[in-house]
Amino acid sequence: MKQTSMIRVVLPLLLTTLFGSCVIYHPHNVDIPLLHEEGQMAVDATFSTTAPLMGAPAFNATFSYAPFNHVGLQVAANLSNTNAYHVQGAGGGFLTMGENAVLEGYVGYGYGSSVHDSPIKDDSYYRVNGHYNLYFGQVNLGWVNLLGGLFDFGFGFKGGMLYPNFEKNYMQADGEKKFDQRLNGSHLLLQPQCVVRVGWQSVKISFNAGYAFLNDWPDNNYFNYEKLSVGLGVHFDL
Repeated sequence: MKQTSMIRVVLPLLLTTLFGSCVIYHPHNVDIPLLHEEGQMAVDATFSTTAPLMGAPAFNATFSYAPFNHVGLQVAANLSNTNAYHVQGAGGGFLTMGENAVLEGYVGYGYGSSVHDSPIKDDSYYRVNGHYNLYFGQVNLGWVNLLGGLFDFGFGFKGGMLYPNFEKNYMQADGEKKFDQRLNGSHLLLQPQCVVRVGWQSVKISFNAGYAFLNDWPDNNYFNYEKLSVGLGVHFDL
């Protein structure tokens, strides 16, 4: 009887700790393309996971294009299995330095949305949902086509302002919502990332990681953000 009582107490707490937090933002595994010539296209598809929470798997896709010399465009999307998505677009330029070094700079806009329900649907059943807007700039530095085209690596730094608009509401049995908490305001985002690619000149396996810091973020279990994201994918240079 004591064991049964303990399970009834501990299991809901464990579920709430592991699955009861809504992840508002996490560092998305957007490709560092390292464009270096006019007409170049880069396509990257990556599966990623996050920490320190339970690590929601996500699929990331990035398309980058250099329509003119020194001009770069990029669109990216991230889809998570936690009813969350992120899309962004950016434009900027690139500069080649010597035979292999590349410097890139972009400015862009991102939009994200997520919906999260509490794991236990009883009298305290709640839903957290909303969206955010992100205005950012990013600088990338890397080296391409090393070791006869078999190896690339690069570093990026993304900075901007994140504007969230999320609500937590208790869901009543009759379908009505009872407002509880809101997250909004503006938050400075600082996000370093890195990528290593190994393979052939036009097709490589990519390993990437990113870390996010959001300034003045509330200490609230219902409005979390993940700090670390790591991914493994395939990169095509066309």
